[in-house]
Amino acid sequence: MTDVILCRHGQTDWNRLGRYQGKTDIPLNERGQEQARELARSLREEPIVAVYSSTLARAYDTAREIARLHELEVRRDPRLDEINQGLWEGLRRDEIVVSHAELHARWVESPLDLRLPEGETLEEVRARVRAALDDILLLHADRTVCIVAHSVSMAVVKHELQGLSLADALRALPRNASWERIRTVGSRQ
Repeated sequence: MTDVILCRHGQTDWNRLGRYQGKTDIPLNERGQEQARELARSLREEPIVAVYSSTLARAYDTAREIARLHELEVRRDPRLDEINQGLWEGLRRDEIVVSHAELHARWVESPLDLRLPEGETLEEVRARVRAALDDILLLHADRTVCIVAHSVSMAVVKHELQGLSLADALRALPRNASWERIRTVGSRQ
């Protein structure tokens, strides 16, 4: 069995303001830095053999705190990056509802095959996150690994490993600096 400790990055100013971040590389704010340290302390006793992160600073800096306490290096993987939300990045939900009303309604109703303006589809995100996950599970079979990522990429991991529908996984988005353990058998749960 492989244990995947799945973590979300600490808070950024855009999280605090309710702005869509996507692939925009927003750093942790002061609260997020403290959350990352608290998260790392909560995982101190876990037998983590590898720490993976997206390439975005908010996830990498959170992962670095965890890796430091386990005397490991963070392995950055762009396949774990957040969904590219294109023109929606930097906007708040209420702004998107006004400026992209019809598209936003379609996104809420059926996001799976919808491409965000100048962004990605969820299927594209799913394909790249699944490829990263397959590689990680193959490399660390029967060990404990930590993955620090983002709300949408985490939803894909939960979809792949727990059998949740992607729509259900997207409805249960994690809080900043939260974590959960997913136990897998073989390369899948």
